[in-house]
Amino acid sequence: MKYNINEPMVDKACKQQVDIPVQDTPQAQARRWLTDLYAGNCDPKRREEFVLWINNNEPNRHAFRHSLEVWQTIGMTDSVVDWLEQCACQDLLVPLIPKPKRNLKKSVMWLSSIAASIVLIVVSGVFHNPDKLDTTTPKIAFNSPVGQNLTIVLSDGSNVTLAGNSSILVDISQHARRITLQKGGAYFDVSHDPSRVFSVTAEQLQVSVRGTAFEVKRSTDKAIKISVQRGLVEVAELPAQVAVDDQSATDEQVLQLRANEQVRTDNNGTFTTKVIKFNSETEFAWLKGRLIYDDIPLKTVVIDINRYAKKPVVILDESINNLAITASFTFDQIDQMLAGLASAYPIILTEENDRKVLTKQ
Repeated sequence: MKYNINEPMVDKACKQQVDIPVQDTPQAQARRWLTDLYAGNCDPKRREEFVLWINNNEPNRHAFRHSLEVWQTIGMTDSVVDWLEQCACQDLLVPLIPKPKRNLKKSVMWLSSIAASIVLIVVSGVFHNPDKLDTTTPKIAFNSPVGQNLTIVLSDGSNVTLAGNSSILVDISQHARRITLQKGGAYFDVSHDPSRVFSVTAEQLQVSVRGTAFEVKRSTDKAIKISVQRGLVEVAELPAQVAVDDQSATDEQVLQLRANEQVRTDNNGTFTTKVIKFNSETEFAWLKGRLIYDDIPLKTVVIDINRYAKKPVVILDESINNLAITASFTFDQIDQMLAGLASAYPIILTEENDRKVLTKQ
């Protein structure tokens, strides 16, 4: 249905004549999306439009979260649908839709999960069962800003948390779940699905699971670190020519990692260490807004810091790259931590207009 903004329209549900407003606010758009999504009748194209809308800017996300909170506060009842329809009618956002019955439980559970997240992006297909997902769904890119983590809920129910200044490419179909880590680091809490492998590709490595929790981190020199928190994962080396396009495992070396096990590779995708144990509380502290290090090379600390620092930090003297650092600080304590490094270690900290520089004392 098309509306002419120059002509008045009478909607039977409103029982009054109203004019189409020229401006469409994020709050009004959010109410429209809630009404549409709650009905459970969005086709793939409509779902893609929702993904683009909520990922477009913070006002859209804020408006959607606020509407969800209101919805939750007054309860998921027909009166809520009446309220939404009344608001939609007042704003003339969309044609009014029948009150849904069969999709209520499914929609309520998912909408509730959205409201629980601080920052939440929804990938297409949320309101459909996995076996009904459109196999032609385009790949969707997600990017986290410098300074904060970003939590994403995928259409299969998996949760992904991007570290600051990170990006992934999501490709989910009825047959496979593929993620490409393009930059930075990400934590994956994978929904169990025996029929579809969940794979994460980073450089020449592919991590394959069906339901577990793990993280993959890329350094600036393309080295990779994989750490498992729960379950079992397989890590395979991929030839360079198929690392991005094919994503199918080959006859290259394959390692199995279990809970609290970790492996690293160099910038050529070659395993540089055997499977080792690690401290999960330290490794995953970034998920709670803290960075913890125990005798970790300075260059590694700086890579992590630059995901959250207000100004980028650079090391101009390679002789201090491997200086062992022990520290614990929150994202908003980075400036104080750098000042502390200069006091406790043979380091000189210099602040320039657009960056902070570390050199040997």
